[in-house]
Amino acid sequence: MNLRSFCVRVALCAIPVLLPVAGSAQTPATDTLAYVRLYADANGITHFADEQLVLSPAGAGATVEQRLFVNRLGDLKGVMFAKLKAGSNEDWHVAPRRQFMLCVRGIVEITAADGQKRRMTPGQFMLLEDLSGRGHRTQAIGNEDHVALALPVPEGIPAH
Repeated sequence: MNLRSFCVRVALCAIPVLLPVAGSAQTPATDTLAYVRLYADANGITHFADEQLVLSPAGAGATVEQRLFVNRLGDLKGVMFAKLKAGSNEDWHVAPRRQFMLCVRGIVEITAADGQKRRMTPGQFMLLEDLSGRGHRTQAIGNEDHVALALPVPEGIPAH
């Protein structure tokens, strides 16, 4: 399966979750998706923050596309899949760019410089913004290789 067909399948699987419920009294003005943000403070120490990605109506028309709730990340270049072998560790490193990492397969544990750890399982995603400082450690937990989809994100998107 190529990247385009994978992204189309992910989007199609999300449609039932994002569409208004038939017969509901009122369509919400927005919806949200929970994600974790990893960032470096002024001293270069990384921390996690629980965030919400706001999804707003794409339109008010009758077509499926117009009824979707969206958050546009802009034109993305450099999208890639990354695999970390089961049991592998990546020592302290910073993110190469601002990017969402969507866990596709396996389990990964990320350690921030403040000592806090978070695990990501398939379907969860994290915004990496620790471009300087000590960075973070990454470990593929369990018997299955960890695969993530890296989506570069322009500065200022999403707004915090």
